[in-house]
Amino acid sequence: MIRRLSLVPLFCAVATAQETFRRIEARVTAVTAGGIYLDQGSDAGIEQGDRARVFGAGGTTVELIVRSVTRQSVRCEALTPGTEIVAGEQAEVLVPRERNAAQASGGQPAPTWTHPKENWDPNAPLLAPAVIPQPPDRPSRFTGRWYSALDATWDRSGDHQQYLIGRTGFDGQWENASGIGDVVQFDGEFFHRESEDGNGNDDSRDRVRVDRASWRLGDWREQDSRVEFGRFLHSELPQLGVIDGGEYVQRTASGSRWGVSAGFLPIWNANLDTGDDLQMSAFYRYYGGEEGELSIGGALQKTWHKGQSDRDAALADFSWRANERWWLAGSAWVDWYGSDDTPKSSGFELTEAHLSARYQPAREWGLSTALSHVRWPVMLRNDLPPATVATLADGQIDRASLNAWREFSGDLRVSGRVDTWSTQDDDGLGGEARVGKRDWLWEQGELWGALFTMDGERSDVTGLRLGASRWTSAGSFQLNYEYARYDQAQTFNALETLVQQTVRASWDFAIGRYWSASLRGEMYFGDQQDATSAGLWLQRRF
Repeated sequence: MIRRLSLVPLFCAVATAQETFRRIEARVTAVTAGGIYLDQGSDAGIEQGDRARVFGAGGTTVELIVRSVTRQSVRCEALTPGTEIVAGEQAEVLVPRERNAAQASGGQPAPTWTHPKENWDPNAPLLAPAVIPQPPDRPSRFTGRWYSALDATWDRSGDHQQYLIGRTGFDGQWENASGIGDVVQFDGEFFHRESEDGNGNDDSRDRVRVDRASWRLGDWREQDSRVEFGRFLHSELPQLGVIDGGEYVQRTASGSRWGVSAGFLPIWNANLDTGDDLQMSAFYRYYGGEEGELSIGGALQKTWHKGQSDRDAALADFSWRANERWWLAGSAWVDWYGSDDTPKSSGFELTEAHLSARYQPAREWGLSTALSHVRWPVMLRNDLPPATVATLADGQIDRASLNAWREFSGDLRVSGRVDTWSTQDDDGLGGEARVGKRDWLWEQGELWGALFTMDGERSDVTGLRLGASRWTSAGSFQLNYEYARYDQAQTFNALETLVQQTVRASWDFAIGRYWSASLRGEMYFGDQQDATSAGLWLQRRF
């Protein structure tokens, strides 16, 4: 049933004219509980709802959806939760070429002036004061997207297992819904999963999940305060998380903002269960510079789990685009522990910190770096997998990466990345070297190859990736091949070597102005691996 329902819109729309996509290259600047942040934004033509992907160090491709946009950055959500993404990794955002053409020309052509000449007083000011239409005079506007996806996997390496996952959802907002400058926002999806374990056991699961359902009152165009109720992500510091409650934000005369919030924190499980964890927070954000290129935020958050005092934490973040060459961003969590928070020592602890920097003196080359530090906080709330006492006391993960890229004449691009990580028990080093040539064998295309390696706690991987892509009026085509050799640690200091290979193909295309779709297929083969996967993504924007 899901297969039939999901494919009907595609067949109905395929007769319309197609348009191609433009690929916006980006880098992951930070990965937090609030999402994945990229270093490109509305200045590059990106809008909320666009598709993006991250090319991970382990050979994985993580699909993203753009949730919010600023001029120089975007916040994304992974469509495959649980996949590890680290700062510094390469990413791309698919933007309809028609949109970029409109922006490059300054939008729509200027209309012909048809209004008759009026009497003009030479003693009056040349420019009349600007008048902002009040909410009753502004029309309501509805924007959003509907999407549907199907993913199927056939695993023949063991008991011939099969999996089918179907998702359909809606994400939209209704501006000036009641004529008072309010905004109603909703984001939810229906999820269906079927599986067969190869031994005659079938399993089927359905769920409905609501990620956002809120009502916001207050428009910055004519008011200096805003209030929001429902389920939503904190507006000024999204790292504070999603809450089921309310938030009040006040803008000062200088443009800075402060606010408070109270509500329940949903658990990050499949259903976003709520009601056990209450939070209260107070926050402040400073904006500096002529165009707000400097942003500094801070917050205090207190939580209770089932009525018992739980987490006491402080959050700080900043983003600074010093000039066209330099861009810096960072965030940090600090927890305070009392004498009862064993096995931690009483006092303050830096629980999580992220720092990213990019230096691009010219269009042809640039550098970026990212640092992160994570420790496990002591909480009654059970968001994370259960941790041992030793992990809570001493566990930590530190990462650092350095990226560099250079474009040469003839559309030749060379890039490289070096990663290092360490925990309380081990450390490792990895990296990737990539070279790509555009418009070589065909126009609007690229051929590329990369060598990569990574030391892990239980396995080391070394491999090769090859790729070909092309952008045409029918869409964007990708074909990738990966060869990976895994040296896995076994008992008695023995090593087991596995060679695994992957072939991936995808087609991203637009159908008219409002529809977009993606088709993908993957084959996994080699030692202890024999599987095929296929997927369809369909989206309609309003």
